[in-house]
Formats: sequence, C-alpha cells, structure tokens
Amino acid sequence: MNNYDLLLNDTNCELTHHQNIANKIDHFQVIIIHDHRHNFFDYNYLINFPSENVRKKVDANRIFPRGKNETFIVRQQDYENNIDLFFKIRVDARREVLAKSTEFMVAKFFSTYEGHLAPLFVNKPTLKWEILNKLYAKYDKMVRAHTRLNDENSWNVFSTWYRTYLMNHTVSEMIKKHGYDTLNALEREILNVLFLEEMRMNFASNDSFLNKFTADVNVYIEKMLSEILAVFELEKNSMEQINELLGVGEQVSVHQPIESTAKTNNLVVMSNAIYQFITEAISNQNFVCELGQWPRATIQGARLAGSLQLLPREEDRTASRMNQLHNDAQTLSEVDVDVLDSLCHLYLAQLGDRVEIRFDDLLTIRGLKTKLGGTGRRGGYEKEQRIQVLKALSTIQSLWMELETVLVYEQGKPVNKKMQGRAFIFSNEDGSPCELNEKSLPERLYVTIGEVFEPFLQGAARQVKLLPNQAIEFNPYQRKWEKKLIRYVSWRWRTQARKASYLQPHKISTLLEKIGIQIDSQAPSRIRDRLEKALDLLEEEGVITFWQYNHWNEDGMSKKGWLRIWLDATIIIAPPDEIVSYYEPIERKKSIKTPNNFSLAQTKEEVCKNIGSVFKECRINRGLTLKQVSDELNISTSYISNIERGGSLPSQTVYKKMKDWIT
Repeated sequence: MNNYDLLLNDTNCELTHHQNIANKIDHFQVIIIHDHRHNFFDYNYLINFPSENVRKKVDANRIFPRGKNETFIVRQQDYENNIDLFFKIRVDARREVLAKSTEFMVAKFFSTYEGHLAPLFVNKPTLKWEILNKLYAKYDKMVRAHTRLNDENSWNVFSTWYRTYLMNHTVSEMIKKHGYDTLNALEREILNVLFLEEMRMNFASNDSFLNKFTADVNVYIEKMLSEILAVFELEKNSMEQINELLGVGEQVSVHQPIESTAKTNNLVVMSNAIYQFITEAISNQNFVCELGQWPRATIQGARLAGSLQLLPREEDRTASRMNQLHNDAQTLSEVDVDVLDSLCHLYLAQLGDRVEIRFDDLLTIRGLKTKLGGTGRRGGYEKEQRIQVLKALSTIQSLWMELETVLVYEQGKPVNKKMQGRAFIFSNEDGSPCELNEKSLPERLYVTIGEVFEPFLQGAARQVKLLPNQAIEFNPYQRKWEKKLIRYVSWRWRTQARKASYLQPHKISTLLEKIGIQIDSQAPSRIRDRLEKALDLLEEEGVITFWQYNHWNEDGMSKKGWLRIWLDATIIIAPPDEIVSYYEPIERKKSIKTPNNFSLAQTKEEVCKNIGSVFKECRINRGLTLKQVSDELNISTSYISNIERGGSLPSQTVYKKMKDWIT
C-alpha cells in the first residue's frame, strides 16, 4: 500500500510545499451512503456459476468492489452539529463493509470448491441458494465476532487513515493543477472550498482516482480480514464443509449419499397435522367469510380439531383490515402456499429462536430468474413478483390458530392438548413488529416459529417431510393440480414411513377432495383426464416412481353411472427410491404386505437401472448438453439429470424414449 505520509517527495522542497498546504486544510469527515446491492457476487457468479469474471476478482481479493455510492464531504463543525445523524450513517457504512466482506468469503468458498459444487448445481438453483444462505450465516458470524472488525479503536484508525489518504492525494493533485504559489496565496477559506470541490469531483467522475482508491482500500480491509482468511486457507480442500452444508451428517455410511441426494431434490418442511391443515386451507380457499367476522377455516377430527383464522394483531383490527382479509381469503392461490413452504424450509435450514430470512430468497428458492438490468446484467426481481410475496407474507403473518384438540407426543406417549397462537411471527432486526407494505419492501425479516408448532420440532417428536422441489418450482397456474398432488402425497408418504406402507392405495374421491377439486357432473371425463395427466407428468418428472389403478376394470367406464365407480376406485402412487431410502431410519417395522421395491413386474419389468449412466456416456460422446437432449426428447432437464445421477428411475414412457435415442 502507498504511504501517503511520504507522498511523491522527490525533494525536501516538495515535501515542505505539500505539508504547508495540508496544514491549511480544516478537519473534515467523509460520509458515504452505499447503494447496497444484495449479494454483489450473486449476479455474475452464483446465478451464472461459475463466472470467470468474478473468479478473477476473488483470486485478486477484491473484497470491496467499486460501486456507485453517494459521497458527501462535510467539515468537522457541520459534522459535530449533526453528529447523531452522521454517526448513524457511518455505522451503516461500517455494516456495509462487513456485509461486503461476508459476501466475498461466500464467493471465495464457491470459487475454491467449484469443481465439487458445479456438478451438484446442474438444474438445481434451490440447492445453490440453500448453500449460499448457510455460508452467509457462517461467515457473517465469523466476521462479526472478529475482534479487529468490531473494535471501535480499529475503526477510528481506519477512519484516520482514510481521511489522511484522501487529503494527501487531493493536495498533491491541487499542487499539480494550480501550482504551489497560487494555492499558498489563497485565503484559508477559499483554499478549503477549492479542496472540498476537488475531492467531490474525484468521487463523482475521476475513474483513475476511484480505481486506485478502491484498490488501496481493498488492501487495507484485506489486512483487517487476514486472520479470517488464514482460517479459510486452513480449511481449504476440506470436503467435510460441503457435506455439512448439504445436510450430510458426520457418519460415513450407506445412508449418507442417499440423504445428500434426497435433500438436493427436495425441500424440508414441517409435516405435522397443523401445518398440513394450514396448507390445504390456503391452497383450497377453505376460509369462510361472514359479515363482521374474520375469515375462518375449521377442521374436526380425532387428532386435530379447531379453527384457523386470518386475524391481524390487535392494534390492526379495523373494519378496513377485515375487508382486506376477506378479499385476500377469496383470492388465495398456490403462490401463497409456495411462499409458506419456502419460508418453512428456510426456517428449518437454520432453526433457531429467531431466524433471519432475506426477502429475495423467497423468490430465488422457487427457481425464479431475476430480470436483466439496463446493462444486460441481472438487476433484480420484477415488482409484481415482489408484491406477490409481500401479499403472501401478509397472509401468513395473520394466521391465528385456536385448537380444541391437538395430538402431541410427550415422552413417547400421545397426549391431547388445547392450543392457540400464531403460526409464524415476523419482526425487524431491532425486534419491533415487521410492517409489510408496498411502500417499503423489507430486505430481510426475522422469523420466530409459533408456539403451536414447537411440540413438533423437538427431539423424537420432530415431524418434517421431504417436499419435492417441483412443488414450488412448477407454474402455480398451469400446474396447479400437479403442485397440489405433490404436497398431499408427500405428506402421505411421511405418515406412511413408520410402517413403510407406501403402496397403500389412495381413494380417488379423497384425492380430489384433498386438492380441492369439486366434481362437475356435467364434465366428469375432463376431471378424470386432468387427474391422469397430472399423475403422468409427475411420473415423467421423477416426483413419483409410478402410478396405477388398483384392481381396476376399465370395462366399467362404458356403463351408466361410471362416475360413482371411478370415484370409489383407488390408485397406488409410489414415491421415488431416494425418499424411501431417506425415511428408512424412522421405520418402526417392515410391512409384510408392502415391499420397499416398487419395481412391480407388470409396470417396470423393462426398466434398466444402468440406463442413466449409459445415456449420460452416449450424450457426452455426442457432445450434447442436458438442455439440448431435453428439447429433443421433450423430457425436463431436471428429470434427465436425476436419472443420469441414479437419483431416479425413468417411467416406462421415458425409458423407451431414452432407449430409442441411445440406439
């Protein structure tokens, strides 16, 4: 780093001239209001991973990037007259330095482990962002705990160096431009005005200055971070870090790769009866809106009985708010359930008393792409997308449970309890209630789990399930049936896991009821076709291994009254092998009647378990990408990728397409 106390001093005369002018400069403060861009490194590196451009910045330790920020130079007297305001801005700037340092550490991790991570991220943006969030939390904690970065004296030293750097550079430039004699003859006030104007121009438009200044600041911050960087180097090439981020335990066992694969292809969300009731109530618009009453959905069962209301905080219970929630209850959609599942997954990924969740993560986890900015770079999500999430969060924030009966397990014994409370509680960083409105979209919110869920997240009573990524990645309007089916059958698989009774048939009328489909006697054929089409798509996507009618006679469909026969019929829906394997540790006993191998002779006899590796080898030899083959065969890239990795077996239709393509 240049020592600007000994600046360009070819002769003692030049040093004297420089010092004479510098002595006439009044004390000043530099106030920078950062134009914060959430995760600077995301745009080119994490979204388009890997990126050569940002990799170079990481290798060069470009911790603090050059950005467009508002910079104000104020005299010391003006600063002291508004010290509370300016101090708050300086603290915000300090936090920005810490945030940029944390983001750099995240990008450095991605760059270091690029060879290991790239294959895992193929068509899996949700995994990419899951790892990002965990890394950010890890390095944010390290940075904030670092003594030098949280010591007031260290920041005062940095601030002094910062101002000295700027003063010496600016004075040198002024002497070059105007000459020492001219400057020395100026009155002190005029000289200071000229000095401040010169510095403002440097920050506003002097590219040479900004590039050099940014580079030197980076060197200084790198020294402040040297201890953390040293720890990072010690951990380098440690695969244990990646296993930890993927949710894989320390034990090395046969179950380890299964768990890793399962969590790559699935979210982890709650599976207790209360959570399932909430998702169905929102998805199927089960809320009743009576005049003068808050929207309410009810349930009456042996294990769960009570109601779910859209009920705001007491201070917000106005007539206008009630009318708004009535309207919201009638326009609920799969987007609201998507946000609920995303929120739940992100909460469980951190699982603390109070968890920080970034607003944009609720969009990213659903596989949505940011729009392009004016320069062709990713600029952020569309306003409409953000408002959809905001509306969903507002609904989730108002969820209030009043339960007369809830079956919980205490010390292994079932107990019926009476409970009430919020599902989720949102707050700001300072603990105040989070206000959700379009005028001030929050960058992040802090989430606390409601008391009604606490009994289901502790020890052996913990109830969570694997939810296939497609449940939130599918289009909420075009693939509504598929999304509803995924959520319901994934919940059933979790409840069947104890006895491994995955092939227990589903009654068609129950399936339709659970996904909120009303039977239209005028067009029952359309309902049957749509259900079968949805199940076919789930099979092709690898969400289910297969589906088939149970003890079915198609001849009955040509007779009068076939609708009743069809509604009473049952369907077997088998989960993917990875989900079965993931749930194996919680099986209480094996079901004699239900084998774990779902390759039924009449439906899967032609499936070759080696089709994935053979297909991948053939594709690579032909020089084709997953996307190219996906377009050619009309099979989703994620499904092909799963088959190639051995994570899923193809359906008969897909198997035939792949076999024909190979030959």
